[in-house]
Amino acid sequence: MLGVPIKAVACDIDGTITDAEGRLSCRAVEALRRLEEQGIMTILISGNALCVVKTLKRYIGTSGPVVAENGGVVEYKGVLKRLGNRSLAEAALRLLKEKFGERIEESWSNQYRYVDLAIKRSLPIEVLLPLLPSSVKLLDSGYAYHLIDAEVDKGKGLLRAAAMAGIRAEYIVAVGDSAVDQPMLEAAGWRAVVGNAPLELKQIAHYVASREYGEGFEEIAGWILKSLV
Repeated sequence: MLGVPIKAVACDIDGTITDAEGRLSCRAVEALRRLEEQGIMTILISGNALCVVKTLKRYIGTSGPVVAENGGVVEYKGVLKRLGNRSLAEAALRLLKEKFGERIEESWSNQYRYVDLAIKRSLPIEVLLPLLPSSVKLLDSGYAYHLIDAEVDKGKGLLRAAAMAGIRAEYIVAVGDSAVDQPMLEAAGWRAVVGNAPLELKQIAHYVASREYGEGFEEIAGWILKSLV
């Protein structure tokens, strides 16, 4: 099926192993554990803060690195790498607050973030984008807006995680559901998306799940495990 030895699965969290409300899918968690039991390292990748992703790693039972803040931070076995400059996001946030005041609402998690700063999706993204310098990106995860160093993305985070774990990218299956996952998918050797992914992701995927959210991830895990037989 896949034709190469799969060493790891890199998995987005929100919308991929959760439902539309952000609740973890028990079926997706069980699928992650089955992958681990078969010797496939699982890597959690998210726009959320590192402390949140590390907590999920602990309770789900994944063994790989964690990539947080849309690729801005990678941690593995106690070694933390920052891939971007937080001061760029801070300066951009000040610009938006000067223009829109209290309509710019920060996420509670910003106090724990190293690179990326999150704000609520209270204004149309088209209103905010023209105010930002080219050194900063504004990402829409579907759950929050993220201000981040323009040089950072989930793909670069995945490549750093793979290097830290000693795994070649071509032996990784990346699984996602949204536009912010595209760099991660393109960095991996194999690409899979859940059924709720947009068309542009489905067009570049090697496997598109017929089911959505966590059930779609369970389906993808089954596809991967069949390739081991």
